[in-house]
This record gives sequence, structure tokens and C-alpha cells, in this order.
Amino acid sequence: MRVTSEVDFPAPADAVWPLLCDSQMALPHRCPVFCLGTPRPVECRLPDGVGEAGAPRECIAVEGSVQQEITQWEPPHRLVFQMVGTDLCQRHVCAAVEEQFELASTRSGGTTVTRTTLVTMRPGARRLATMGVYIGLKSVHRYVFRNWQAALTTAA
Repeated sequence: MRVTSEVDFPAPADAVWPLLCDSQMALPHRCPVFCLGTPRPVECRLPDGVGEAGAPRECIAVEGSVQQEITQWEPPHRLVFQMVGTDLCQRHVCAAVEEQFELASTRSGGTTVTRTTLVTMRPGARRLATMGVYIGLKSVHRYVFRNWQAALTTAA
């Protein structure tokens, strides 16, 4: 399954890139899927403080965390990482998760960020679980992007 979201930010890629490596989600959520079990992100970070291929990345949610390994590190244009472990309930239906962030400059000097999540569902995962994961991931994408918009507005 592929879930893609795209947002334009009114800041250059050099200002947006750090949010992929260290950001906190402080805004209240308005999405009902977070009340239905979709993990709500609270922080993404580089636990070792170093960003490079092979380095760890971690996303922390209210309900647990996802440990990731960076597979492509091309600041400030491309970041790719894969899940290496999680204690979130989605581990029962998701066999593998890969995230890709692509940053491209806009004509106005801003940045378009395209986030693509590739999920391999476990054999036997029911169609309802697949739909739930898709809807949940779209909600996570929107929530994170909304928090990044707020962080960039506050920094400006």
C-alpha cells in the first residue's frame, strides 16, 4: 500500500529539513481517528543526534514508538527510512513500513514536501485493517504537516 501526501511550506528547504530530524507535535489533534486507535505522534528525532544512512531515527507517539533506520540521507532534498521495530498495535498488521520525504523548491521560494509511506501488510490482514491503516496514515501525515506549518510560522 502506498500513502502519499504533499504540502507547500512558505520556507526554503534548509528551514524545513530540520523538522524531519527533530520536531515535536504540540498542536491539539482534531481528527477522530486518533481517538479510534491511530497512534498520535508527539516527537520525531535522531536519538544519536547524527543524520546519515544507517543512523537511527525514532518517532514517538502517545501510545508507543517506532524505531527506524535511515536508508537515504540527502539533505535538504531526500530522506528515506524504514521501520526496524515498534511497540505500536499496528505491528500486528504491518509487516514493513518505509517512509520517503522529498523536498523541492517552489517558484515562490518555498518548499513542497512530498511524504510517501509504503506499507507491506502482513499476510492475512483483512481489508478492513488495510483501510484503517490507510486512513490512519493520511491522518498522521496531515497532523505532522500541520505541526510543521505551525513551527515554521513561529520561527519566522
